[in-house]
Amino acid sequence: MISTVNSLAVGIFLKTTDATDILQPDDASLRLALAEVRDLQRTVVALRAELELSQQEGQRQVQDAVSAAQGDILQLRDTIVALRLSLERAAQERIDALQSASAAHHAEIAQLQDTIRAMRSALESKP
Repeated sequence: MISTVNSLAVGIFLKTTDATDILQPDDASLRLALAEVRDLQRTVVALRAELELSQQEGQRQVQDAVSAAQGDILQLRDTIVALRLSLERAAQERIDALQSASAAHHAEIAQLQDTIRAMRSALESKP
């Protein structure tokens, strides 16, 4: 029975030895794996740099859009101020024109009333 256990142990040892031989890479496959790891690391670095550039470009575009929007806002505010002043000027001109017309009408009415009085006086003084 001990010999059977020993033979099993030797068999397992041989099988595990054969398995580790298979798992042990040779120099060529190790070099290929290391080269692939280096290539992948370079790819990661390149992709990271590209991502950072892309993010910077996106931030620049956002800043440009915000800047353009602020410029548009300032221009619209200036336009609003100019239009408001124009409306106020037009309203004041209309008020001035109405006051001038009203004063002219009052002056004409006063002149006509003076004319009526003068004609009435002239008619009353004739015998």
